[in-house]
Amino acid sequence: MAAELVVANGTAVLPTGAVAADVVTGEGRILDVVEPGKGRAARIVDARDRIVLPGGIDAHVHFLIGFMGQRSVYDFHSGTVAALRGGNTAVIDFALQRRGRSLMDGLKHRRVQADRHVACDYGLHVIVTDVNSASLAEVPAMAQAGVGSFKAYMVYEKEQLKVDDGPLHDLMRAAGREGLLVGLHAENASIIDQETARRLAAGETAPIFHALTRPMIAETEAISRALLLAEDAGCPVHIFHLASGPGLDLVAAARARGRPAFAETCSHYLALTDEAYQRPDAHLWVMSPPLRDAAVQARLWRGLAAGELAAVTSDDASYSADAKRLGAASFATTANGVPGVEHRLPLLYTHGVLAGRIDLMRLTELWSAWPAQLFGLAPAKGAIRPGADADLAIMDPQQKRRMDASCNYGAIGYTAFEGQELSGWPVMTIRRGQVAVEDGRYLGKAGEGRYLARTRPMLPPLGP
Repeated sequence: MAAELVVANGTAVLPTGAVAADVVTGEGRILDVVEPGKGRAARIVDARDRIVLPGGIDAHVHFLIGFMGQRSVYDFHSGTVAALRGGNTAVIDFALQRRGRSLMDGLKHRRVQADRHVACDYGLHVIVTDVNSASLAEVPAMAQAGVGSFKAYMVYEKEQLKVDDGPLHDLMRAAGREGLLVGLHAENASIIDQETARRLAAGETAPIFHALTRPMIAETEAISRALLLAEDAGCPVHIFHLASGPGLDLVAAARARGRPAFAETCSHYLALTDEAYQRPDAHLWVMSPPLRDAAVQARLWRGLAAGELAAVTSDDASYSADAKRLGAASFATTANGVPGVEHRLPLLYTHGVLAGRIDLMRLTELWSAWPAQLFGLAPAKGAIRPGADADLAIMDPQQKRRMDASCNYGAIGYTAFEGQELSGWPVMTIRRGQVAVEDGRYLGKAGEGRYLARTRPMLPPLGP
């Protein structure tokens, strides 16, 4: 292969450590990693004083969705452009099986929505809502179609998403036989429904009551139940958006016993606490699970440092400020979620590396390497090594921005990280050897991303 582009003179974070190096690329792949100044190609990108990371993999985003009567700002084009602006070269979204329909129908429908529009590479978790003999029989076909993971909700019956324990156990057994992962939105529906009814009956509708109706025990109990079901079923399990300290303890204990138990947390849980619910515009921070206190946040950071968590995702849900405001009269009608696909890297770098909580190698693992392994994208994705896709994020550790609504791509109208001064912004994103974003400007066109047919997760468990 002929060299086409060299990222020269940067600090490249390789699987073996951070070194001064040139990264040589051609025909969409990394060809070599050589000493600084030794790389030769038609185009040289000078990364002096910059950090060169593998392209980010945000394994939990929600583009082109509607929930609680509102629509996301980001569709598959604008969302993947925002992802690239944030240094991400791959995302994993969700394909929904509607009740009474097949898993394959959901997958095909979502690909029709995405394939012609995506700006970066993408995969899909399949959300299973209707577990029956026909859908269970489709599990091997899902693996053949490049679906390495399923998602099930333990909540949201009104929205026709909830899967009860018996069907969930059946799904886990079917997935386990194929070596596939089941990921869970783990909250106890009965606790939440009872607390919600009590608060609404008392007229307690402010945003703080969203958090109070989803107490940490609801999350912790559901995680415990999920781990027990998965262990009995012989299925690898992943907890999405973990925000419970005791819940993380349970995952860590399962991993210590050698179980294939994984979890992610999200950048908003690492940078924000439940103090946000004291703000006059607190409806903007309504999400599920809710923000927790500083002690839980500290536990999550310790879990990241110890390798107990496999990824940090954005759980991007780009409801605009106006859309959030439409439901603000009650926490029960406020659209859940916050945007963040652009901001994972500076949040991890500022609150993690600069704060001394994690080092640059652990950032890289959580940002890209471990999600690539866990979600069946390695070895093509997730590492700077010869033969891998030439997916690179060039980050300026000195660049600082104070967060406001203008930091978002598109008309979202607010940021959850308002007022925070963040360092470590991506200044160039290279997708399969092509410069896709430079200084925030998207240089590509719709459809240049591709669907990623994922393999089974790489086991045994990741991390120390």
